[in-house]
Amino acid sequence: MILPFVSNVHKYIKDIKLSLMSLMLFILLGGSLVQADIVISGIQAIDLDTLPGGSTSTAHDINDAGNIVGSSDTLSGETHAFFLPSGGMMNDITTLPGGDNSHALGINDLNQVVGRSNHLNLITGDLVNHGFIWEGGVIRDLGAFPPQDDINSSSTATAINNSGLISGSVDLAGVVWDLYGTPNYPPFPPSVRVTDPGPFAPATTSDINETGQAVGTLVTFITGFRWQAGVLESLGQLNPALDCDAYGISDLGEVVGRCLLGPPLHNHAVFWPDPDTVQDIDTLGGENSEARDINNDRIIVGSSETATGETVAFVWHADFGMQSLGTLGGANSKAFGINADGQIVGESETTSGQVHATLWSVTYATSVLIDIKPGNHQNPINPRSKGKLTVAILTTDEFDANTVDTSTIRFGPDAAQPVWYRLKDVDHDGDWDLVLKIKTQETGIVCGDTEAMLNAQTLDGDQITGKDGIRTVGCKNK
Repeated sequence: MILPFVSNVHKYIKDIKLSLMSLMLFILLGGSLVQADIVISGIQAIDLDTLPGGSTSTAHDINDAGNIVGSSDTLSGETHAFFLPSGGMMNDITTLPGGDNSHALGINDLNQVVGRSNHLNLITGDLVNHGFIWEGGVIRDLGAFPPQDDINSSSTATAINNSGLISGSVDLAGVVWDLYGTPNYPPFPPSVRVTDPGPFAPATTSDINETGQAVGTLVTFITGFRWQAGVLESLGQLNPALDCDAYGISDLGEVVGRCLLGPPLHNHAVFWPDPDTVQDIDTLGGENSEARDINNDRIIVGSSETATGETVAFVWHADFGMQSLGTLGGANSKAFGINADGQIVGESETTSGQVHATLWSVTYATSVLIDIKPGNHQNPINPRSKGKLTVAILTTDEFDANTVDTSTIRFGPDAAQPVWYRLKDVDHDGDWDLVLKIKTQETGIVCGDTEAMLNAQTLDGDQITGKDGIRTVGCKNK
C-alpha cells in the first residue's frame, strides 16, 4: 500500500497530482491511496504561564515574529495586558491612568499592541473602558465618542495592521482608527476625539488585514460584514441560519466566524472564502463551535465542543479537516490567533484546573509518496530480522525525492536512520526515487504494527512526514 507524505505548509499548499505511471503502479500493487496536501505531524502545547503572582492568563494574538499578547491576573488580583516576546519574559503593559483592568487583543509585526483598559473618568468618578495602543513601553488612550467625559462613552481596539489601521468599536459603533494617515475616520491621535463612525453603527469590528479590510458584526441584523474604505459588504449566511458573527480575516480577504443554527439552537464555525459563499466547518463531535482566526494559508483556528462535552481548541484546513489541538492537561482549551507560520495561541486548562495562556507549536507538511519494500504490495516485515529494510521515497510531479536531506531521515517508532541510500527509478516512471536501507531492529517496529512512518526535511528545511502500510511476520503467539 502506498500512502502520501508531507512537507512545510508555509511554502507548499497545492494539490498533489500523481503522474500516470505512479498511478498505474499503485493500481497494480492493489494499494489504497489517501491523498492530502497538508497533514499535521506534530502538536506541542506550551504553557506560557502568567504575570508574577498570577494564576490565570490568556493569549489573544501572535505576530509573525512569534511575539504574543494577552492578559493575566497579577499578585494584587488585577488583570493586566501583557506582551511576551518570543523566547522572552512576560511584560506587564499595565493600564491607562487610574485603571485596574486591561487586555491586549492585537499585535502587528512592528510590535504595536492594541486592546482595552479601564481608566478613571475624573468628571463622573467612574471606571470606563477605552481602547489603547502600546509601543516601546508607552500606553496611549485611543479615546471614545464625545462628550465621553459626561456620558462615560467607552471604546475598545481589537486588531492593528502594519500600516497602522486599528479596528475596534466606540460604544455600539464599529470604527477604524488610522494611526498614520489623515485622521478622519475617526480622528487620531487620542487628543482629537473620534467623530460619529456613521455607516458602521451599530456594529462591532473584530479584525483588520494588511489591505485595510475590516470585519465584524452588524448589531441590528446580527450578520457578519467585511468593510474597506467606506464600502460595507454583508456576508452570506448558512441556510437555515438565524445570525452570523465574523471574527477574523486573512490578507486574502477570507473571513471566519460562527453562525447560529437551529432549531435546536447551536453555533457552528464557518468560513467565508468570499462574501457570498459560506462554508460550515462543523465541530469536533459536539453541538457548538466557532472560528476565531485564519492565516494566508487558509489554516483556521477556534474552539469546539466535543462529543463528551468539553470545549477544545481546534485547527482546520480543507486538506485535513478539523483537528483538536489538545490542552495543557486539563479538560478545556480555546484558540484565538494564528500567525503566518501556523503558530497558534489561546488558553488552556492545566492539570490543576487553572487557565493559562497557551502556545501551540504545530508541525505541518506537504504530501509525498513512499513505498516500503518496493515491488511487494504486502510489505511483510519481520521485527526480529537482523537484516535491512528497503524504503523508497518516490518522485512525483509535485515532489522531487532528490531534495530530501538524507541526514534528517528518521523511520519507524524508534526513529532509525538509514545506513545506505542511493537514487534509483524504482517505480519505472522515468524519475529518480530515493532508496534507503534501514536496519530492521533499529526501527522499533513490533509484532502487530500495521503501518510505519518516516520523518525528514528537505534541503530547504521543509518538514516531510508520512506512512505506509505493513504486515508483520515471524510473530508467534506466546
